Parts: sequence; C-alpha cells; structure tokens
Amino acid sequence: MSVDFRIRDFAYPIGIIRLRRFFQKSQWLPPDELRAYQEGRLRRVIRQAYHHVPYYRRVFDQLRLKPRNVQRLEDLAKIPFLSRGDVRANYEELRADNAKRFRPAEALTTGTTGTPLKFLLDKQSNILEFVYYWRHWSWAGYRVGDCFAEVRWDYFNRRPETAEKLWHYQPHLRRLLLNSVRISRERIGEYAWALRKFQPRFIHGRPSNLYCLALVLREQGLDDIPLKAAFAGGEVLMPEHREMIERTFGCKVLDHYAHMERCMAVTQCPEGGYHINLEYGILQLTEEKTLDYGVTIGRVVCTSLHKMAMPFLRYKIEDFVEVYPEERRCSCGRTLPLVKAIHGRVRPTIVTPDGRPITTLAAPFRSVKGVRAFQCIHAESGRMLIRVVRGKEYTQGTEETLKLRLRKYIGEGMRIDLEYVSEEDLERDEWGNVQMIISHVQAS
Repeated sequence: MSVDFRIRDFAYPIGIIRLRRFFQKSQWLPPDELRAYQEGRLRRVIRQAYHHVPYYRRVFDQLRLKPRNVQRLEDLAKIPFLSRGDVRANYEELRADNAKRFRPAEALTTGTTGTPLKFLLDKQSNILEFVYYWRHWSWAGYRVGDCFAEVRWDYFNRRPETAEKLWHYQPHLRRLLLNSVRISRERIGEYAWALRKFQPRFIHGRPSNLYCLALVLREQGLDDIPLKAAFAGGEVLMPEHREMIERTFGCKVLDHYAHMERCMAVTQCPEGGYHINLEYGILQLTEEKTLDYGVTIGRVVCTSLHKMAMPFLRYKIEDFVEVYPEERRCSCGRTLPLVKAIHGRVRPTIVTPDGRPITTLAAPFRSVKGVRAFQCIHAESGRMLIRVVRGKEYTQGTEETLKLRLRKYIGEGMRIDLEYVSEEDLERDEWGNVQMIISHVQAS
C-alpha cells in the first residue's frame, strides 16, 4: 500500500488530532483497556452493519442474530467469513444506505492475487490511516513536516506526461516521489541527485522496490546517502532485502503489514517486535496449524473498526501469520501484542531487457474492464507470458488497450504473449494463493 495522502481526503484536523492523542496513549495501555476499546468500536460497527448495510442485515436475519448478540470479540464467530469473492459479488449490498454521511470514495486494489477488488473508504478510515502511519513513523523519529521519499509507480502512471519521469517533488507534502519502474544502472545517478538535493530523512516503499533502489545505488558506488529510517510494507520483507537497504542507507528498516481495505495492521518497532495495532482493527486467525518444523501459523481474518460506509466483518484474506507459542512482551515496553512473522506476500523481480527491475504489474490492469484475474510469467529472457481470465465485458478492444498499456509499462524490448485461461489454470503458491508474478529467469 502507498502513502497517497491527498489533502482533500485528510483535511480533518480535529479528527486527526483527537485520534492521534489516543493512539499515542493507547500503545501503553493495559491489555484489558485495549480490549474494551476494541469491543466498544465493534459494537458501533455491528449496529451500523445491521441497520444500514443490506448484506449484513440479510446475513443476521438468516442466522436470527441481532446486534445485542455480537458484543464481544468471541461473538464474531457467530458471523460467517467475508471473502474477496463475496465483496466482488455483493458490492452494492455491502454499501451502507447512509454511506454519503461518511464521505466515501471508491478504491481499487489487486492485492497479491491479480484479481481486481472494488470497495469504499470513508472519512473516518482516512483519519485512521493518517494517524496509523504517523504513529509508526514517529517510532523512528519522524515529525509531520519532515521531508521523506517514497518509491512507487502509480503516481507516475496516471498521466502520459509523467510516465517517463524519474522523480517528482511535492513541496506542500515535502515528499520526493521516485519512479520504481525506471530504476536502472544507466539512470541511477539521477535518483541519487534528487535524493541529495531534497535530503529526505526517511524513505518508504515496497521491500522489493526499496531493495532494487538500494542495490543499484550500491553497485554504482552511490551508497553515501544516509537516512534516519526506511519503512517497508505491502510485501513480505525478506532478510536479504532488509540487509541491502540497511547497508546502503545506513539506517534501520521498520516493516509494516496492512491492507487497502483497512481492517487490520501490524507494525514493527525499533526493537524488532511486530505489534498488532488493536485500535486499527481486529486480527483473528483461522485454519491454524503447526508445521513440521514446529511453527504455528493461521490464515488472517480481520474486522474493520472505523469504516462505516462499507464495514467488513470477519474478512478472510490470503495471508498467513506466524504466532509465538506463548504470549510475549516486547522490550520496547508497548503493550500492543506481538506476532512472530507475516507470510504470503513475496514478490519476485523481473528485469526488463533495458535493465529495469519490475516487482509489480498491477498498473496496466487497473480500470481495464473485463479482466477478472491475471498472472504474469517471465518464462525466458525477453519474453513475458500474460495469462488473463476474461469476464463478460472483455472485448477485442480490451485486448488492444491491455497490450498498449503493458508495452508502455514493460518497454519495447520485451515480447508480450497473451494467453486466455480459466481461474483454475492460474498457478498458486504453497499457501494456495494465486501468484501475480512468476519468474523463471535469474536476475543478474
């Protein structure tokens, strides 16, 4: 997920300040007070869901449930899981009939599966997101107004005139945007120039994108740009990624795990602990099992505590969380509970013929009607196989649009072949998740 804070979406200073004050205090609260806060927020969401969301009103009535029957965390087990497929099939029914009251905006994500998902975000969840980032970054010394860099692709892809740009500085946000899909040995000097000119103290991005930037900078002897901290999220942070980023920028990497749907969040503190943000959402596990080597994992189920325009209850997603065999306290002193590790979102890297590393191919597929799902296979050097699951709206025109977008994104040197398949034909990882990118080519 990206820190895309448009001013109009976060222009709620009173709400932000109030929630910020609570978040600063709540990270030290006793567990019973944190639980009381969660259950208080849960009761509000349940009332909203029952009285104003047709989908949940129907589910509750079928199960003969009333809001009074779901008051505590344990009571959530009475409600069926909500899957991404359920959201896709019941979008209008999941929209609250009083959604306008919460100033909603439509959002779209492909997650890690390559299957687009549309949902609503609202004013309160925007306030939550801003405060969540603010608190996590402040653990490394960030203050609002500090200059920071962000490695991303979507900002540059929105308009033809920005697609080829390497960087863009936003003085009103003090944010230096670095184009993740244009990083190459030949042009890395321009990235280094921008970093030196604007002197950000922090950097944020997907681990694979931060790794690519750090690796190429180091290879070209440009590893003399110190930062105070790097924040990684959106994928599993691999040990080799952490090591390279920390060596190149001379700072710690603080990892975080969350979703655009804004139902749960886990953040890493400077002491290394992965803390569940109980005030953000409810994280529960299902399908728990102990693997052969003694590790206990479970699939993530989460419940939003702040979204009212489209609340998600017991939202079951693709990722797995590894837990400690016994309850632990972090040496940082925070009372937010710990998990051991996050599994399920590792992205391979594709290197284009012109030397650019690509870690995501979601951009060309965004807003293309008729694409139910996709998978990109880098089968051999210079060739990309795109598997597409077509929907009812897919036409010959859709195919041409998609090819043009892919060509613009990947470059002229890569051969692109489209193959139409069913969802059952898409390759899956060991957890059963569809992989967005599969690479059989060794990056050099």
